[in-house]
Amino acid sequence: MDAGSTDKTAGRSGKGKRAGRRARGLAPVDRDGVWHCHGTVRAGGRSIRIRTSLGLPVGRTSEDAALAECRRIESEIIAEATGQRTPGAYVSVAAADYLTRTRERPLGKTTVDIVQEIVRTFGLRRLNEIPEEEWHRHVDQRQKGNAPATRERYLNALLGFLKFCQGKRHRLDQLPDFHRDKKARNPNRRARRRVQELRPDLIARLLNAAHITLRAQMAVEWSTGARVSSVLHGCRICDLILAEGREQITFHDTKNGNPVNAALHPSAAAILREYVAWRGRLHEREAPLFLTPKRRPYKDNGRAWGTQNKKGFNGAKERAAQTLLDDAVIEAGKIRDVAKRETFLKAAEADAQLLLTVTQHWFRHMLASRMLRMGDLRSAMDQGGWLDVKSVIPYAHDVPDYRRSVVSNFDDFGKFLTQEESEKEANT
Repeated sequence: MDAGSTDKTAGRSGKGKRAGRRARGLAPVDRDGVWHCHGTVRAGGRSIRIRTSLGLPVGRTSEDAALAECRRIESEIIAEATGQRTPGAYVSVAAADYLTRTRERPLGKTTVDIVQEIVRTFGLRRLNEIPEEEWHRHVDQRQKGNAPATRERYLNALLGFLKFCQGKRHRLDQLPDFHRDKKARNPNRRARRRVQELRPDLIARLLNAAHITLRAQMAVEWSTGARVSSVLHGCRICDLILAEGREQITFHDTKNGNPVNAALHPSAAAILREYVAWRGRLHEREAPLFLTPKRRPYKDNGRAWGTQNKKGFNGAKERAAQTLLDDAVIEAGKIRDVAKRETFLKAAEADAQLLLTVTQHWFRHMLASRMLRMGDLRSAMDQGGWLDVKSVIPYAHDVPDYRRSVVSNFDDFGKFLTQEESEKEANT
């Protein structure tokens, strides 16, 4: 053989294959100090090429352990390709994907907390290896003693995560079947608030007892029915219009994700004019409209429990209730009749107790009740940012006096019935 010639069989095995070629299947490969899974899997009549990191450091993980992980991945691919049941992804892996996924509207803090709680309980388990009964026990234990509506909200977050886990990405085969409380999920009415008892004079007391920044917020909530989160974080200086006859405010951080342009009542606009004079720095058009009493922006807590102005609101309620009682004592001193004086004081105590019960969310219920009472459903939905009738109707509270007045104005057949009875008497 010439020295310059090339032996075509060199570097090949006795069967004609290149020396060192791996057999079909997956094998661990060291890349930059991390084990990777490389190879090709034949399953379901097709070849599936795999190039993925195992996330296992070479220095702390043996090659045998990395090979075992490759074999596990291979068996799952074959099972999935041939229609067999797979154990699914680890709960912790699926949760990390769910929580870090880019969304148009980020997940609320409550939902994030629930998913993280699921990870603490089931994180090292495979999705399809968790029996339905275990999911039931988890929910029952976690929601023991809670109201049905609270349980339904928890299930909404849990099932939202598990639905995400279905499909090729995390391979959850079937959702657990929970008993759902239809009435708690879609109540005909929200929890009853005594909004019909919250008279204008009591609202004025509440506003007078608040710092100007909180007074302006409550005036907006009373006029628009906006949620506290929308008021604190959903509007900038440029979103407020106080021109006479065109008073309105726009909220961007709303629950339905759409901007809401809400009209402002003249009394609310007057308070807002006082507020912007106190706030100052109106040239910062993109800055948050509402600031704390220390002139700092409110910190967004991701719709967690409670609100950032709750302490100030509770303080305003207590001051309003106390001034109401103090004024009632002075007025009661002018009443000579003992029985009337006692009745007057009891009524004042009831009003004070009502003020201590009020929350800012009452104003949303009040808006729905007032506007639907006027028969303008479309305006109520636009003003409060409700997208459908099923959302706004539960917020409306029945006002018996108004309902009675509506019924009293029905076309009356009574006069005709009276004439008929008179004719019968005359004929007899």
